[in-house]
Amino acid sequence: MTSTQQTGVPFERIRGSPGFNVNNLECSICHELLWKPVACRTCETPFCSTCINQWLINHPNQCPNQCQIFAERKCPPFIVKLLSQLQIACFYQSTGCNEIISYEGLDKHEIECNFQSQQCPGCQLQIIKEDFDNHISNCTSIELTCQDCKIVYKRGDADRKHTENICLKEQIRQLRDEYKENKREMHELTLQLHEMRLLNPLIKKIRITFDDLDGTLDKLSCISAEYRGLKWTGISSMHKSYAIQKYPKSGYATSFTSDGSSTIVFFKDDASIGVKNSNEKFTFVSVTACAAWADNLQVTITGCRNSIEINKHTAILLFGKPQLILLYWKDIDKIIFKSYSSSAHPDSGGSNCTHVVLSQLTIGQEKNFPLFRQRNQIVSLDRKEFIEIKLIEIAALADKRDTSKHQQ
Repeated sequence: MTSTQQTGVPFERIRGSPGFNVNNLECSICHELLWKPVACRTCETPFCSTCINQWLINHPNQCPNQCQIFAERKCPPFIVKLLSQLQIACFYQSTGCNEIISYEGLDKHEIECNFQSQQCPGCQLQIIKEDFDNHISNCTSIELTCQDCKIVYKRGDADRKHTENICLKEQIRQLRDEYKENKREMHELTLQLHEMRLLNPLIKKIRITFDDLDGTLDKLSCISAEYRGLKWTGISSMHKSYAIQKYPKSGYATSFTSDGSSTIVFFKDDASIGVKNSNEKFTFVSVTACAAWADNLQVTITGCRNSIEINKHTAILLFGKPQLILLYWKDIDKIIFKSYSSSAHPDSGGSNCTHVVLSQLTIGQEKNFPLFRQRNQIVSLDRKEFIEIKLIEIAALADKRDTSKHQQ
């Protein structure tokens, strides 16, 4: 601890014969040599600035000499002059510094002194400043990070924990993980492309990204029971800023994409989405989901019609990485979600391992197909018949063009 941090300087550090009684320069609080002194405006008694500030915390506005009110002023000039005549030994004389410094130069010297000690971040020993760089370069307890494989290891453990073979194996493992991630992203893009092909032009697509939810930035909100004309049960919403501030290590925080909505919805254990009226139906095209706390979280999605199970699909969700689940279930009036307990992701610190994040839903509504005139009667076609007739018409037109070209 240097004199810049002390309440006073011990008298035994004074060197030489100052020619006056140094006891007159004693702080009446710490009883050591005054350091950066100030005085009481009433009694003009000097104190170390640190000492009097600590005193006033416990004795507001009270002078140690029983003055009615303590009011600070500059130390009397004759006290400052006497202090400036003193020669002081460096605080670091115990670690090898033999410098004798003037009272006024003591502060600057001890800040820069090469004999002050610093703690090694590896072995935690106190090392003097002039030897610190050399110690850091050779300390076996210092942690190093390989620039190639990113393994963190102690210098002394390099022959066991970071050999050339270990480094290469770790790089290969990381490349495999990167390949898996790229493969997953390509699979997502393929599903999205397939979804677009399915939807166009037969289905009127309604993509729900939850960006129109009237949520708040500082708390969770329940989705309105009639949001988007559907009946929502057991599902809540969360804004991006709330997720990042409240759960920075969760899958909530990482589920937001740069081009996506600033709001996600989530559920725990069970949830459902259905129509308001029993005679309504919809096509459940897809859902994008991920796990909020767990690794490889299993979720079951069930499609129902008139309370009868029609479709069922089980997916394994990744932690914090939204994945598209393409289903394309037609004539559904209710979707039921159910998640199953799984082990928490190592870095999440979470315990609610069944929480599922939904970042988008795509619902399809059948367009009104054109009416086909046959034998002067108007017949309403279903989609399959409409496609078949269109394919026949296209084939007939192609044959007509080929015949025309051949004749020419």
